[in-house]
Amino acid sequence: MTKTSKRDDRIDFIRGLALLVIFIDHVPKNIFEPFTLHSFAFCDAAEVFFFLSGYVASLVYGRAMLRDGFVTAAKKVWRRAGVIYLSQLGLMAAVLALVGLFIAATGDQTYRWVFRAQWVFENPIAYIWPTLTMHFQPGYLDILPTYVVLLAVFPLVLKGLERSLWLVVAPSFLLWVAVQVFGLKLWTTSGEPWFFNPFSWQFIFVLGAVIGHPAQKGQFSFAASRRVFWAALAIVVPVALIQMSETLSAHLWFITSLRPHTLLLDKTALGFLRLVSFFALAIVLIRFLPPIGALSNKPWAQAIIRCGSLSLQVFSFGVLLASVTAVSAVLSGGNAWVQSVLTIAGIAAQLAFAAWHMAKKREAVEAERRPSLLADIYPQPARSLRQ
Repeated sequence: MTKTSKRDDRIDFIRGLALLVIFIDHVPKNIFEPFTLHSFAFCDAAEVFFFLSGYVASLVYGRAMLRDGFVTAAKKVWRRAGVIYLSQLGLMAAVLALVGLFIAATGDQTYRWVFRAQWVFENPIAYIWPTLTMHFQPGYLDILPTYVVLLAVFPLVLKGLERSLWLVVAPSFLLWVAVQVFGLKLWTTSGEPWFFNPFSWQFIFVLGAVIGHPAQKGQFSFAASRRVFWAALAIVVPVALIQMSETLSAHLWFITSLRPHTLLLDKTALGFLRLVSFFALAIVLIRFLPPIGALSNKPWAQAIIRCGSLSLQVFSFGVLLASVTAVSAVLSGGNAWVQSVLTIAGIAAQLAFAAWHMAKKREAVEAERRPSLLADIYPQPARSLRQ
């Protein structure tokens, strides 16, 4: 890999941080959750995850399309979508097995409601088709279905970006508007809409893809100007104060929440104020990003970067750990200290898991490159066998 094509480890750092924050937000009743992103902005780690997913997908598959053509790039995208889809099914089986195990061990049916799996154990056959079509979404399993849908149509985004960014942004924006105005949505088997409505969340994914596409490089340099920075800061600061009032009002009786109750903040629909908050915060934080490569000699940063570069594996592992903490919340009666200890242990486990997984990948690559004993003894036949 050349220096010019070297992966920007800052992207993986931010994505890894977002995954760990998502895990913290998933753990019920822990003391760290009030200090995560949603307590200081109208958005949360989910916006970061979807935006960076679009950015990275466009960067990787956009290069593949420029190098190998549309068909090859589309196949790679759909192959990735297939891997994520199978991961969703595997996580579904694991989470339901965990729920069934604890129900059998304790006789407590509460776990069905905790994981939004009230009826699946009574009539599992009826849930096969909803599971395969991702309309059955138990607790913690509502992000990947939307991601699969977005990747399924992503080749069209790549093709459009090859022509013009407006060919992609305009229909994406109109679809998002349709959600805000007409309430366009998909429904789950529980009678609730998909928590991450693909018709709305596609917009931030597409915006990430537009900014990350190789053909659009340098088109958004205006975001680094001082005027844009100060305008963004003028949004970030009051939003942070408003959200802090919301967080503090839950703990201090004399503080009143200033957060407005409006559909413009709706998470399922990806409300307008959530988008404004996210992009304003992104513009401000970009100013303080270290240069490329500055994190390479910091062990703590590398631990987070590994999580970001193995996003699917770490997210899946985090879902399983969060499921355990949900069970613990029932068993401990929601004890905040128990949940907080489990949160710390879960973060440590994810960092260790990413390090182990990366080491295994490195070993596999080195084994692939290492000459075999047969090649040392019989060099010519070994080369022909490799061909």
